[in-house]
Amino acid sequence: MARSERVRVGLAGLGRFGKLHAAVLGDLGGVDLVAVCDPRPDEIAAITSRHESVRGFGDFDDMLDRADLEAVFIVTPEAFHPAHALAAISRGIATFVEKPMAMTSGEGAQIAAAAAAAGVALQIGFVLRFDVQHALLKAQIDRGDLGHVVSLRAKRNTSRAWFPDYGDRVHPIYETAIHDLDLILWYAQSPVIKVQAIERHLSGMRYPDGCWALLEFASGAVGMVETSWMIPDGAPANVVTPTWRGTIDAEIEVIGVAGTGRIRLLDAPLSLWSAGFTAMPETGLWPESGGAIGGALREEDAHFLDRVRRGALESIASVADAVAGLRVAEAIVAAAASGMAVALDGETQ
Repeated sequence: MARSERVRVGLAGLGRFGKLHAAVLGDLGGVDLVAVCDPRPDEIAAITSRHESVRGFGDFDDMLDRADLEAVFIVTPEAFHPAHALAAISRGIATFVEKPMAMTSGEGAQIAAAAAAAGVALQIGFVLRFDVQHALLKAQIDRGDLGHVVSLRAKRNTSRAWFPDYGDRVHPIYETAIHDLDLILWYAQSPVIKVQAIERHLSGMRYPDGCWALLEFASGAVGMVETSWMIPDGAPANVVTPTWRGTIDAEIEVIGVAGTGRIRLLDAPLSLWSAGFTAMPETGLWPESGGAIGGALREEDAHFLDRVRRGALESIASVADAVAGLRVAEAIVAAAASGMAVALDGETQ
């Protein structure tokens, strides 16, 4: 496909994040959003009423077979990602899968192998790799400005009000901390060899409200990961959309022998106070301005579709790192459940 050609794109999953992707795809140059898929007719109608050229489907395979797609964005619930990704790849359709790419590392490896064998572009939705601040920190590390990396610390705590949507659906290590595992692997450039972890169940739901992990890397670096769904309603909101409001209190720090780098998501320069709540809108990830979604989400989607045009298989968002992140996630969950350290070969220590 020549670089100038337009890409015919489908989107599956019209939840909060799927709608953000739909807004980006409906606005990107050189892209034709031609199909959306969701089991809820009202969500489909909300998209097709704004985009007359978009066809709506209630079944994913039906969309793949009938919409003549060159690329598909999979933003369905986590458990559907493997089957949906493999179905698209088997038809030769370039595939974007929101994180996590799968719920086990075995499924992730199967998706990666299928895409490689088919020569199909595959990308995982690790949007933070496309954020300017996180990319600048990566460049500092790669240049050696921080020296040998000694420790990496990440936290991602989110609004308690969101937990009922996820508490019986997915472990927080796979839903929230998977971003941080990806960043830590990206920054450390070394495999994790051992994991210790603790989790706490406070709300009576299937999965824990919080999880804390200690990671040991082959390089000798130490990693610390914290994630929870315990931020109260009164906290400053940095996720502010017409349908979605709350707080993501995220931070990552990398310490090397020659320097330290730190990013805090709540350190936004914009602050809005009202009688009801204080907002500190995050402007780097998916800000809306002039009726369009920008930031890292737009860069991520544009990067994937540019790869589709060029037939490029390599991505800023490494598929190998995504599979490795799933292996680390599995080890964290196992360590928290057993109370014992877990080596990445699966043996407890």
